Amino acid sequence: MDPASKRADYTTWKPLLVCPDAALAGQLRAACGELGTHAPALLAQYPRIGGLAAALTEHRANVCLIDVGAHAEFALLLIGEAAAAVPVVALNTRNDAELILRCLRRGACEFLSDPGSLAAVFDRLRLLSAPAETSKPCAVYCVIPGKPGCGASTLAMHLAVECKRSGVPRVLLVDADLESGALAFLLKLKPDFHLGDAVRDRQRMDDDLWGRLAVPSNGVDVLLAPESPAARVSIDSAAAQDLFAFWRSRYDAVVIDTAGVHPHAVEFARLADRVLLVTTNELVAMHASRRAVERLEHHSLDRTRLSLVINRYTPSMGLKRDEVETALKLAPYALLPNEYDVVQQAVLEGRPVAAGTRLARAVHAIAERLTGAEQPAAKKPSLFGLLQRRN
Repeated sequence: MDPASKRADYTTWKPLLVCPDAALAGQLRAACGELGTHAPALLAQYPRIGGLAAALTEHRANVCLIDVGAHAEFALLLIGEAAAAVPVVALNTRNDAELILRCLRRGACEFLSDPGSLAAVFDRLRLLSAPAETSKPCAVYCVIPGKPGCGASTLAMHLAVECKRSGVPRVLLVDADLESGALAFLLKLKPDFHLGDAVRDRQRMDDDLWGRLAVPSNGVDVLLAPESPAARVSIDSAAAQDLFAFWRSRYDAVVIDTAGVHPHAVEFARLADRVLLVTTNELVAMHASRRAVERLEHHSLDRTRLSLVINRYTPSMGLKRDEVETALKLAPYALLPNEYDVVQQAVLEGRPVAAGTRLARAVHAIAERLTGAEQPAAKKPSLFGLLQRRN
């Protein structure tokens, strides 16, 4: 094989390089140049959680090289995020067997210690799957109540259903409310397994095991909370990362229902693409929601990922939209109507509200906005255009 044809073998690769180590980044860019790949897009600092998927899409990358030597724990988070969309190559100039194993468990396909071996890595990746256009990454939405009783579980359930109705192929609904586990009651489900089992078996999770844990309902998969409040479920940062990596690899959208700003909810919120804070426009709910926002910010949640949803919005009996924004310093993302009787009837029957109801339409609009399926408003014809058609 002549050099020109050898270079052509690598021209389809579009790398995204995440590498705080300037010397290593320079060596890898030089190696890519020698192979004839697209010039790698370089992130010289680790992006925030949730930002790497956007960078992959922006640069149309079909492979991601991540330096794990600068900050191993944070890099492992990024590997799990990127692995849901493209092949990931972990970079480290030291052959650390334990770190290699951890990277592979997070979803890395390869481990590269010598930039001169980049061609061999690309060759092995090509055997696994030929480079292709980047698929749309899985989006994870974490629903958190500003105050108990604001309807967060109701929104989470309907958001998952409406994501499916909006055209999202594979949707997962997770009940991480370890206190009340309302989704089982709302959907009249009694599974044999729950979130605690997923946490316990996360290291050996595969499709067969997952098929026993998640149950189908209304077109989506549902992972329920433990039925007994006494069941102990500990979800630390490592457990949350493992679960997210698995979910992102198998679903197009994940909706997580939580009980509030509890430790495990914070771990989920940090990893989620969007956090939906659910409240009502009552004064007491506003006070509790303001404290929830402060606690989320205390745990380093970026406000740009926080969206405020006002449930059961009744302007005649509470704060107006602009007053809510003033109270929380956060503009409402959506207002949901108060359809108490409709919701209660659906709960009695163990199903979501009907598609034609005001609540279903409002949540459907949120789903389309979140997933990018929202249709632009049709332009009204101008008077001049109407006159032209009539002539």
